[in-house]
Amino acid sequence: AVGYLTAQQNFSDLNVGLFDISFGPRLALAPGVLPGATIKPYVVGGNTWIGGSSYLSTFGAGVAVKIPVGDRFSFGPDFEWRRADFRTGDVVPVSGFNSGDWYTTGLTASAQIAQRIKLDMRGLYRRGDSALPFQSFDQWAAEAALTFEFAPPFEMMSRNWSIAPFVRRIETRFDAPNPFIDLLTVRRDGQWSVGALFNAPVTRSFGISAAVQYDKNTSTLPNYRLDNFSVMFGPTARF
Repeated sequence: AVGYLTAQQNFSDLNVGLFDISFGPRLALAPGVLPGATIKPYVVGGNTWIGGSSYLSTFGAGVAVKIPVGDRFSFGPDFEWRRADFRTGDVVPVSGFNSGDWYTTGLTASAQIAQRIKLDMRGLYRRGDSALPFQSFDQWAAEAALTFEFAPPFEMMSRNWSIAPFVRRIETRFDAPNPFIDLLTVRRDGQWSVGALFNAPVTRSFGISAAVQYDKNTSTLPNYRLDNFSVMFGPTARF
């Protein structure tokens, strides 16, 4: 489960709230043939609000497979389908054109490079089919994170701290020009994200985390170009 909420002091129309939940069991997959391999079927859904009004709701299902190779490496494919429904309202009056189905397939890999160093990687392809072609798209993404664990500064803390620098690349290509923006230009976006995650457990159940991230998005349409730097921190709970 993931949730996020922000309130703007001067522009309440820009208040944003969201949640996303996925749930499913992880089951052994052919233990006699592939010991340690698992499969996880799951359901997923969420909602996003802008300015106090519902903007985007999604629901769907997926399946993820994890296959270990030796003691230090594992990989697995996954597939997910979501139905995305955008609300047409006063906040974004043409948002309903975005409604459609999202099909995502990916490959995840994880390698334990050393006792306290771990590499996680993922690549994916997503197809978005909307009612109109200028909101249908193909998207490719690749990301990697390198996690370093180290001993906490105080002996009373029983769990290691960690820092994980990461990088992500996303390419998005739409099928046709958006007539509401530019009749002659097909939107194509390229986004780089770099940053680091910091996790500091204080007890076995509670701790503090922080994230520093820089995003740069280039686009054939100036409406979607951006540079953004963010810092987030807060408490964590482990169950």
